[in-house]
Amino acid sequence: SILDNWFPLAANVVLRPGCVAWGTGLPSTVRTLLPYSGSGSSKLFAACASGIYEVTTAGAVGAVAKALTNGYLSHTMFTNVAGSFLIAVNGTDDMVRYDGTTWSSVSAAITGVATSALTFAHVFKRKLWFVQKNSMSAWYLPTNAISGAAVEFPVGQIFGKGGHLVALGTWTIDGGSGMDDHLVFVSSEGELAVYKGTDPDVSANWELVGVYYLGEPLGRRCFAKFGGDLLYLSQNGLFPL
Repeated sequence: SILDNWFPLAANVVLRPGCVAWGTGLPSTVRTLLPYSGSGSSKLFAACASGIYEVTTAGAVGAVAKALTNGYLSHTMFTNVAGSFLIAVNGTDDMVRYDGTTWSSVSAAITGVATSALTFAHVFKRKLWFVQKNSMSAWYLPTNAISGAAVEFPVGQIFGKGGHLVALGTWTIDGGSGMDDHLVFVSSEGELAVYKGTDPDVSANWELVGVYYLGEPLGRRCFAKFGGDLLYLSQNGLFPL
């Protein structure tokens, strides 16, 4: 066997140190990488304090693709009959959306909540969900929609430690009759609420499974999918749900 850029030690194997420059000429530190995967194209963008830049190919970056004032973004892909969209929010600027060709700001297209107040974006069972900044409210759009009237889903009444809502995650588990997805809400105080169902608009199809404490999350990017499980990164460590 040949180890290419790997070095065996007495008890482990380590990677060769160093790095290779990819996108150069960015005006400040990259805070978010945003991959776009459409039906006909794939692109990569990097966000810093001044906006979003395309870094699909190696070399010097061009002009800003979308000007912003905050590069710390939460993003998700969403596909419907209109196409494939990369959607991103930061809690400061209006929501931004990329359709495979053009970046655009989203404000009036969504009603009920200001898109500049949204800090987290997530897809759950064909609905776009969002977290509202410094609140205990999540919001969701109609099924298969990227615009329209957002519906508020408050969760403050089930979190006994207070704080504000931070992030959302999808947990795939076996409920006894097959695989099912649950929606997980996490608060700034480390409480996690798990809901199961298909539609929060219909009480018969939406149910609270339980509320658990695992420690305060390490920022908004505290969830990672791992197979069917959902990993949660907190001040107390990394936990599989």
